Amino acid sequence: MQNHFLKQLQHFLRNIENPEQSAQVPQKLADYLFSNQVFLDESDITLDLINALGDWLEGKPQNLNQLYLSLYLFWLTALARNGIDIFYFGELNKLQMLGSRFRDSAINNLCYLSHEETDQQEISAFHDKITASTAPFILYDPQGLKLALAVEHPQAIGCISFYDLLIDNFIPLSTAATQYTHLLAQHYTALANPDVKTVIIGNSYSFYGFPERLLENSVNISTHSLGLKQARQLTAHILERYPHVENFVYCLGFFDLYSDLLKTKDDFNQQIIHAWSQLNSHYRIKPEDGITAEGMQAFSRLVMPTPVQGQTINGLEDSHVRAQICESARLIFARSDSLSAIQQQEEAQKRGISHSKSVKHRATLAENKQLVAEMSVELATKGKKVIWLTPSFPAAYVDNLDAEMKQTHRQYFADLEGAHSRFIDLSEHPAFEREDFRDGDHLNYLGAGKMIGVLRALGVGL
Repeated sequence: MQNHFLKQLQHFLRNIENPEQSAQVPQKLADYLFSNQVFLDESDITLDLINALGDWLEGKPQNLNQLYLSLYLFWLTALARNGIDIFYFGELNKLQMLGSRFRDSAINNLCYLSHEETDQQEISAFHDKITASTAPFILYDPQGLKLALAVEHPQAIGCISFYDLLIDNFIPLSTAATQYTHLLAQHYTALANPDVKTVIIGNSYSFYGFPERLLENSVNISTHSLGLKQARQLTAHILERYPHVENFVYCLGFFDLYSDLLKTKDDFNQQIIHAWSQLNSHYRIKPEDGITAEGMQAFSRLVMPTPVQGQTINGLEDSHVRAQICESARLIFARSDSLSAIQQQEEAQKRGISHSKSVKHRATLAENKQLVAEMSVELATKGKKVIWLTPSFPAAYVDNLDAEMKQTHRQYFADLEGAHSRFIDLSEHPAFEREDFRDGDHLNYLGAGKMIGVLRALGVGL
């Protein structure tokens, strides 16, 4: 079997998923299969596809979903029968962790390139193997990301992040609860209270910006570096499991559209990924997806254990340990320390310049815009109210951010405003002063109380 055949089937599946193109797919698919009969056999799955396609073309009453399912099963079976090749970029220990879980029956070859490889001939030879493969899947961890994405491979069936694959399959990085998992779990479990009407989701800006003791009938599920990908997963999960939540507040910095937690190499952020993987596994946060032609889902169905049940995290239900951890966190949130004017100026400038580097992440920007668009539509469909909030910052931080990044952020979220959605930008609100910030870009307890007061005055239920 040839790569172009498998990729073309994937292309047809994606076109069926697109309402604007789905009507043209059956005839084009029929023409393509007729021209490539050499790849068809007499199995039941092939016959089901031919019959479903024939019924559609003859005008017999039929849901397009049935044709999609028949094509999907044919494509997945073709991949399994042909066998896939896995090309991993990054750290060997991460590949070994994944490899211990793979089902070998569908794998022809497993190839590895270290993130430390500098020999251009070795790198080129590795890419040549991908080009020559009939069914290549590219996997990479944060260390191997740059090598993996340095060369485009349009023939790849999927290009998949290590951490995305773990989250998608409910695999935790370890089974012993961390302090950050306890903090997230404390607020997650509070969602079950039917009196909760508002959920706040975000990164460290909302982690410090919405202290629990200042909220009424609201839950703040935020932590350092939590990204839009995690916000999307939480949103779908809350809509499904906690329909009594009426309002969703997303507290986002200017760089969030350009950022993906699961691609980071930062040591501290690795701890947050660790915690998220545990929360996701223990409570099954990521909703089950329908069938799609997306590469990661195909890879999981072919290679990963099934059915996936998630894994319980040891100690996560220990109420005594959780109470101690949460009380320590409350003491941190309750602080109203601030830096001197000179120190804050320096820190704010450094943070602004550092965050501006994310503006080059164009692929992530496109991915995150799509995630936000999906959230916005889903929330509107469910009749929920949404606040897209840019929190307050020191002037020196905002002044040192990339101008394009600020404009993109403001324009994108302003365009989402409608009957169910508001964009509130407090980034340059005149009420906030140096004493309201704990560092170069985060509110302290005093500033958090002030921001909550401003939002309540604007009609936001907190």
